[in-house]
Amino acid sequence: VLPSSVWLFETKHNRFMYQELMEIVQRQSADIVNNMDSVFAHLEKHSKWSELMAIKNQSVVDRQDNKKVGLLKEKGIQSVGDEKDEEIRSFVDSHVAIQALTVTAKAIDREFQTYIGHVMSSYGDYNPGPTKKVERCVSKLENDYQSESYPKSAKLLDLVRCSVTFNTLEQLLIGYRGLMNHMDRSSSNIKMARVKNGFLDKDYDGGYRDIKVNVIFQSPIDPKLKMICEVQLILSQYLNEKKKI
Repeated sequence: VLPSSVWLFETKHNRFMYQELMEIVQRQSADIVNNMDSVFAHLEKHSKWSELMAIKNQSVVDRQDNKKVGLLKEKGIQSVGDEKDEEIRSFVDSHVAIQALTVTAKAIDREFQTYIGHVMSSYGDYNPGPTKKVERCVSKLENDYQSESYPKSAKLLDLVRCSVTFNTLEQLLIGYRGLMNHMDRSSSNIKMARVKNGFLDKDYDGGYRDIKVNVIFQSPIDPKLKMICEVQLILSQYLNEKKKI
């Protein structure tokens, strides 16, 4: 990485270096988005397209402090819920509550990854994801969840996550149904929390799409330990383009 002052040097086009760099990045990003949009246009003509569109968004449990999950119930977090000083509430939310979620995420991650790996590896290419960093959690609180009720950090549903990649739409649909069927079993350690089908929004201009399934995972070792985690179902064509970013 070049020193920051270098980017203020003028180029032969009488522009700053950072401006030249930004143009290059924007062109590359536009190419990637266009490629992803082409994948979407191709999928719309697929014989299984209607089955993909039949996967509707669902929201059964969308907070970590829901009684079905039971996180963020510590007295130190709950006691400031009625605090009029927003700075105090914000501090507890972005420090104490996120730290509590991070501790739970680290405790449950290995069990979750092992469990989902057993469930989904026969359907596609399973990949464990890293636990979300504290800095990213704080950023989401500040940018995405400002209007949510206290504790806002309860909306963080992807501290623990994984992905399953499929080469074809048929494989993705089979994998999705396999995951849903597994959750319906009485012996399952995962239950439905939320489904977000990124293919439903035709006006979305970001290019990348997938299906995110949030599940309530209950530890087989410690049944009192639960957390909403995320399983991303991805088509390989989108993943290949995403890796270029």
